[in-house]
Amino acid sequence: MIPVSIALFVKDIDAKGAKLWMQVRREAGPLDGLLEFPGGKIEQGELPVEACKREVEEEVGVNVPLEMFHQLKVLRYDFKDRSVLLNIFFSNFSDLPTDCGEWFEFDYVEKSKKYKGRLPEVNYEFIDQLLDYLKRQYDANCLERVWQK
Repeated sequence: MIPVSIALFVKDIDAKGAKLWMQVRREAGPLDGLLEFPGGKIEQGELPVEACKREVEEEVGVNVPLEMFHQLKVLRYDFKDRSVLLNIFFSNFSDLPTDCGEWFEFDYVEKSKKYKGRLPEVNYEFIDQLLDYLKRQYDANCLERVWQK
């Protein structure tokens, strides 16, 4: 099983939904051309959050402070050619370049369904879970607590 960390960047959270930053994946394989979040393999001796930070620096070119990453969940997923253990983090860091990715709108009702066929299958589950979590926090007037350590 391959340990992996990924970063979901979120902004403009309101009563209707939020925006998530994604990139188009470029690889020789079945995920080529799909929208995806920055991330990659965890190196030997590296903590999942450290891998998340490093992968964002490598893929996006920005240095996000470690304390801005919040763990959403850990999820095992079996692709046809490999099994991964996804360490999924989210952050409200929003100063991201638009030349290698862009912000996509998600609403709390439709959630990830609007992007069906444009994302790796595993992403739908954790995107929907993040949106459910953000909506609960927004509705309870507790959104600021989400970003506290």
